[in-house]
Parts: sequence; structure tokens; C-alpha cells
Amino acid sequence: MPRLAVRAGSLAAMLLACATASPQAPGVAAPGIEVQRLRPGLHLLSGAGGNVVAWSGPDGTVLVDSGTAAGAPQLVEAVAGIAPGGAVRFVVNTHWHPDHTGGNETFGRAGALLIGHDNARATMTRPQELREYDLRIPASARAALPVVTFGDELTLHLNGGRLALLHVSSAHTDGDCVAWWRDANVVHMGDLFYAGGYPFVDAQNGGTLAGLVAAIETVLSRADGRTIVVPGHGPVSTRADLVAYRDMLVAVGRRVRELAEQGRTVDDVLADRPTAAYDERYARGGVSPERFVRILFEDLAALR
Repeated sequence: MPRLAVRAGSLAAMLLACATASPQAPGVAAPGIEVQRLRPGLHLLSGAGGNVVAWSGPDGTVLVDSGTAAGAPQLVEAVAGIAPGGAVRFVVNTHWHPDHTGGNETFGRAGALLIGHDNARATMTRPQELREYDLRIPASARAALPVVTFGDELTLHLNGGRLALLHVSSAHTDGDCVAWWRDANVVHMGDLFYAGGYPFVDAQNGGTLAGLVAAIETVLSRADGRTIVVPGHGPVSTRADLVAYRDMLVAVGRRVRELAEQGRTVDDVLADRPTAAYDERYARGGVSPERFVRILFEDLAALR
């Protein structure tokens, strides 16, 4: 793919698999699922695309995100191991990307109620072309679409606790939501936070650096030192990890903006290596430093 580094290419390959694989497709290898207990009744399920959190208890099981289509059978098995005999009652989507909504159809057909932001559902009803990765993603099947949508906030009262869903605008996409278990002090941020990696900002679908930083600030204003932070990809993190991530976004964005305002080209900005101080920590993810800088430059160019 032109202009994409190998790591960015691997992310594109994952999204392509998510977009084209069927849960029942023969020969499609699904990853194993790793289960990590976060709090009583809350488990992180990783290995099926984006991070999934399962919330189980006497009122039923809720999933936040559903991973990839290919990983859905293994995800079903993993959930059954956490909550034997308990069907998934609700599936919440943090945003529309198919590595976070790929299992929707499997769980929806099994009777789960699917929940997402208004904009996430609207995007899923139409074919999408992610020019960033030269990908064409078909419209989601009817059974995979959220049937309950919300604008600003929605709260689920279950299992003796509360799951608050908060929309943050123009961040990773235009349909992101933060999922916060207020009583357990656990937050799932979806792709607003890539632990150990630079972010992909989906500018085609309303994402912006300014909105991403604002979303992180919103979470930081409500988090404390005991908050468990679940990223869309990567290991469980802390508020301090999120502060460092915010600081990186602000510093790199500021430098790219300064150079762009001086009339520098994107190649000039890349030569300046604005991410150099952060590459050791963040360059191992799916978005390469070069790709990240290009994303920021294009985002800022849209503002000029």
C-alpha cells in the first residue's frame, strides 16, 4: 500500500479480515481468547480484535464491544466460561469499526440487544471505504446493527451496578462512546486510547486530534489513581498511562502544527521527526510514527 509502513499495513490487514470474514466461514482461523479478571464480575477478553469487557452477574451478561467476526465463536466460548448458562443480554459498541463490532451479528442473532451511538449505527448501515488503508467495508447485516442508540448519554442499571455510556464527539470517529462502570471504577475507552501505540484517527468518519484530546481530558477529569483503564487495543492501563498518552498527543500535535503553519510540507515535517521522543514507547503498535504524523498533518490541513 502506498505511503504505509509495515505496522500500518498489519492494521489494515486486520481490518480487512474483520470486514470480510463471516463467523461461519470455513477455513477462517480465529484467535484464542485470553481472560483477565478486572473486578468481581468484570473480565477483559483479549485476542478477538479489539479488547472486549464482559460484565456478568445475576441480571445477565453485558459485553462492551464484540471483537471480530472471525473471533466470535471463541468469544462465545470464553463468555460461557465466565458466566456458565448465562446468555449475553446486551452488547455495547464503543464505535463502528469492524474489529469492535464484528461479533455483533453472532450475538444479535442469539438474542442480545445491541447498543451504540446514533452515528455508529448510521455509519454501519452504509458501505464504507477507508482510503487510509485502501479498504472497502460492506454495510453491516441487519442483525449486526445496534437496535438501541443514544445521543449524549445512556446508563444501564444491572448486576447491582451502573454502566454509563458517554458520547465524545469528533474523536477517533464521530460515534465514539466511553463505557464507565462507575461503582467498579473501570472504564473502557475503545479506540480513544491505544495502549503502547500511536492512534489511528478516522478523519473520513469525523475523527479529529482535537476531539481525541478532549475525550481523553473528559476521562481524566473523572478518573483517579484506582481507575482501571481498558484501551481499545493493548494491555490494561492506569490513569498515569493515560496522562502520558495525552501529553504525547498534545506535544506531537503542537510540533506538527507549528511546522505546518510555517508552510512546511509533510515531508519536511517527517524529516523533523516530531515523534522521536515518544517512539520507544509508542512505535510498536499498528500505526507507525510516519503514518501518525501524516494523519496529524492532514487533520491540521483541514483546519487551515
